Amino acid sequence: MWFTRQLTVRTGRTTIPLLMLLFLGCFCTQSHGQYVDDPSAIVNVTYTYENYVLSGSMMLKSFPDNMNAYIYYQTYDGVWNLTGTTITAHWQWENADVTYGNWSFSGAVSPYGISKFYVYLQLVESGATYIDDNNGQYYFVNNGAPRSTKNCTGYNVVHTSVANGVTNLNLTLNGNGCALYSPDVKYLTVSITPYTAEVVRIKIADTGNTRWQLPADVVAEGTPSSETIKTKSYTVSYTNSPFTFKVARPSGEVLFDTSVSGLPSLIFEEEYLEISSVLPDNANIYGLGDMADSFRRPPDTTLQTLWNLDQGTTRKNNAYGSHPVYYELRDGLVHGVFLRNSNGMDIALVAGQITYRVIGGVLDFYFFLGSTPAAAVEQYTSIIGKPAFVPRWTLGFHQCRYGGTWVSTQGIKATVDSLQQAGLYLDTVWADINYMNAYEDFTLGSNFSDWNAYVATLHQEHLYHVPIVDPGIAITNGYGPYQDGLSSDVFLKWPNGSLFFGQVWPGVTVWADWFHPQAGNWWTNEIEKFHQIDSFDGLWIDMNEASNFVTPPGYEPAYQINNDGAWGVTGINTRTLSTNLTHYSGVTEYNVHNLFGHYEAIHTHNALSALNPGNRTFVLSRSTFAGSGHVAQKWNGDNAATWDDLYLSIPQVMSNQLFGIPMVGSDICGFNGETTEELCNRWAQLGAFYPFSRHHHSTGMNDSFFFLWESVTESALNAYTIRYTLLPYLYGLMQQASSTGNAVFRPLWYDNPSDTTTYGIDTQFTLGNGILVTPVLTEGATSVTGYFPDGVWYDWYTRGVESTSPGYRTLDANLTHVNVHIKGGVILPAQYPAKTTYSTTQNPYFLIAALDSNGMSSGGLYVDDGVSVNPAYTQLTFALSGSTLTIRVSQNFFYIGPKLNSVQVLGFNSPSAPSTIYLNGRPLKGAKATLSQQVLNITGLSISLNSNNVLQWK
Repeated sequence: MWFTRQLTVRTGRTTIPLLMLLFLGCFCTQSHGQYVDDPSAIVNVTYTYENYVLSGSMMLKSFPDNMNAYIYYQTYDGVWNLTGTTITAHWQWENADVTYGNWSFSGAVSPYGISKFYVYLQLVESGATYIDDNNGQYYFVNNGAPRSTKNCTGYNVVHTSVANGVTNLNLTLNGNGCALYSPDVKYLTVSITPYTAEVVRIKIADTGNTRWQLPADVVAEGTPSSETIKTKSYTVSYTNSPFTFKVARPSGEVLFDTSVSGLPSLIFEEEYLEISSVLPDNANIYGLGDMADSFRRPPDTTLQTLWNLDQGTTRKNNAYGSHPVYYELRDGLVHGVFLRNSNGMDIALVAGQITYRVIGGVLDFYFFLGSTPAAAVEQYTSIIGKPAFVPRWTLGFHQCRYGGTWVSTQGIKATVDSLQQAGLYLDTVWADINYMNAYEDFTLGSNFSDWNAYVATLHQEHLYHVPIVDPGIAITNGYGPYQDGLSSDVFLKWPNGSLFFGQVWPGVTVWADWFHPQAGNWWTNEIEKFHQIDSFDGLWIDMNEASNFVTPPGYEPAYQINNDGAWGVTGINTRTLSTNLTHYSGVTEYNVHNLFGHYEAIHTHNALSALNPGNRTFVLSRSTFAGSGHVAQKWNGDNAATWDDLYLSIPQVMSNQLFGIPMVGSDICGFNGETTEELCNRWAQLGAFYPFSRHHHSTGMNDSFFFLWESVTESALNAYTIRYTLLPYLYGLMQQASSTGNAVFRPLWYDNPSDTTTYGIDTQFTLGNGILVTPVLTEGATSVTGYFPDGVWYDWYTRGVESTSPGYRTLDANLTHVNVHIKGGVILPAQYPAKTTYSTTQNPYFLIAALDSNGMSSGGLYVDDGVSVNPAYTQLTFALSGSTLTIRVSQNFFYIGPKLNSVQVLGFNSPSAPSTIYLNGRPLKGAKATLSQQVLNITGLSISLNSNNVLQWK
């Protein structure tokens, strides 16, 4: 959904409102030829800056074809070119004899000041793009500084005490304070709490505890160790006047230091908190979401706003969720910083520092010291909650469609039939809002009167179904969910006690107050009644930022966060619930806005648990917060059918691994816009390796199902055959994530943190430590260059060696081919693939044992019933050395029916195949070994996986 920013460009003939991020183009009738850095293209620039509005005029030379003019500015603290803060000029020349045109510009910019700007022209002529940056001419804004911080002299420590290992500091405002945006809080309390040997919590709150703080039953806060921690991986020190603190490793390396030269030590006002820390130059920072950006956040041009917003995958803008956590990678070691705060905020990364600007709550920091990537993620998720263990069927392929042919049971059935007839993989059939009656939750429209009967046939085929449910409840007389909610008094209200009304798909709506003690019961009852007419297997909760089609009145603080990338224009009430709303607990929406989707996910998880006690839930949420992964899964929202969105999906999925949400993916082939055959090919290849793998497309667009193109069908079959073959491996990764937080879809540095080349790579990824995927992300490409970390890497298809030393390789990549490689030293458990997860789990197992440079490899297998919360399970380990494969059963509580049928050994360095296969010292009848191109295939095994075994060959 796009909104016009109040920026205009005037030509003297017309006034054009600017749609930021949309190029209108210029069609000029007079050509001046191609150019680069024309010194006379921009002349007579004048400007003023008042009340955070930059205004001015200039003379621009007319050029042919498509011209765009921009004004790029630098904020006072050094951030350049923030998305949405670029004032864009577009025009159309009406007189071919006019050489120059008069232009004026006006737009709101950063409330944190503007230091300088420059004009940038872009010309597209005959398919080529040329740029002119006016020879780098900067225009300095002398009065562009933000509100003066000269009186922001921080706080002094006036008392110190230590009890039960916790250090408490009492702080008093130093001087009269600065009242930069609101009155200063005079008295603060700092608590320094060691949680474990690797985690420490430093909380700065008002002494009276009268401010909003996150309840532990909504966002977990972890539990400090009850035992004395004798050896810590950190030290904490502080200064008394003004109060600053440092967190360092025992080696002396400082990881967080709030004494930043030239910046206030600490601002703690009623509605504005500011604190900064020193960072290394060119710091390697990851996290800070929800966003669409490079995985490594630009260390000197990042401004991340955290305010949940119904916003598609626009680069750098705040989006659906808020995750105030970052991980920093230094010299092979990883640590993390989590700010446990739900209020709106801006987090700026500029050269050598990070600054938090928060509009409420307290400063509640957790520092987790890692020092490996896996350890850091484990420590973070030990605070916010470990990820939910998903049902096994969710790891299959999911098909959805909004509108188009999916507006009736028959339309959906026709698509499912076509998928199956094409031999494509399928596990779950989704339903967007078209299944509802008048877009009302928990109803079926007239075109879906036979829906539940169809769902029953899906279940007979071991397929599954997930419908969408939105939080906006229609105001309709006789509509059960609305009437029941009124009776339970669970809907959000204005401070005067009257209901708050907004508007989404069904028209005028109300929203639940998730803090109300009856909200959970009401939501559970509606879901249970809905299940009687739609026997779904999971729920999809959308629009839960919460999204509102109208902007209500509401309180706006003096410091305006950069919501929607539009400083000073887009307030925090835009397209959502009013910040004035008062919840049952007494807290205002101003403080808990970012928790709406998170709390809805908690209630939805609880409802599904009540519906099917003992079974795992599947809740797909668009809006998330820290800890949402404990109860829900995520998709990345309304992306577009563009090559850029294809690429951006990789850093988005990788970032969510760091947020504790491993089960995540993006809509394959793009949600908005029309895809192409080539783009859908490449997206099918990439999407087959998302943890959550769903194809989805928006209404008003042509269908883009895989079976519509022969080449896409081939790509999907090739890629999903690999996915379903590796289902045991992927399921084991998800189980490990649920117990340790370990990432599933990993950046290359995750398992190679000392390899600095990997730090900026976000066009490749690994699944666990065993599978490397190098997708094509560029239109027209028939090859792709990828980086191979240290070790032996084998081609998935040929099983031959691709790389034995770190470096870049150029790989062939025809239209239907995705490059996948296996890491030497890893044993991958696999099953012969069938078209559903259920059928695949009935097939025999086989092992892919890729030898490392020492001729060894290892791996494991986890098996349970696929659905239970606390399942009986069996766990095995595999170890291959020389000519011996050892199979050990470490836990044996679940009977594994399928047998181990074969073993492939990659990198088998022998001139001939072994003649005899032994199982537990005895020759194994029917077993056979063949050797081709250093790949040893041992077949005919039929080995039970319920007991220890030793397989040997001679």
